[in-house]
Amino acid sequence: MAISRLSEKLYISPQVSPADAAEAAKLGIRSVICNRPDGEEPGQPSAEQAAAWFAEAGITSFHHQPVLAPQINADDARRFAKQLAAVDGPVLAYCRTGTRSSLLWAIGQAENGGQANELIAEIQQKTGVDLSPFAGKLLP
Repeated sequence: MAISRLSEKLYISPQVSPADAAEAAKLGIRSVICNRPDGEEPGQPSAEQAAAWFAEAGITSFHHQPVLAPQINADDARRFAKQLAAVDGPVLAYCRTGTRSSLLWAIGQAENGGQANELIAEIQQKTGVDLSPFAGKLLP
């Protein structure tokens, strides 16, 4: 698994496994936000299953905010930011590749004055996620 630190409070990851939940606990992660819809692809673990893995690892704060990248909007980003602010950190947000979770954070940063090109470069450097196809979502 590739858990990457995006900000002081937020880590991003692609789809998780039981071993990843244990690794997250070792990193001190205290809360999880799943941005992946259940049943997105065959064999994908459900959010409920992932929540059980994290609970077994000692991380009991688990939230499910499923989104689809092309449809993510400012309201989704605000909901994500509220969840992020309301839970104990650090927080791990995950989806299939880490793109949706990164995009939710980036839209919130853009709404607070962050520049699209700088956010895209920062996320690419810190997580390896390329948000350039979604640059339009990061513009005022």
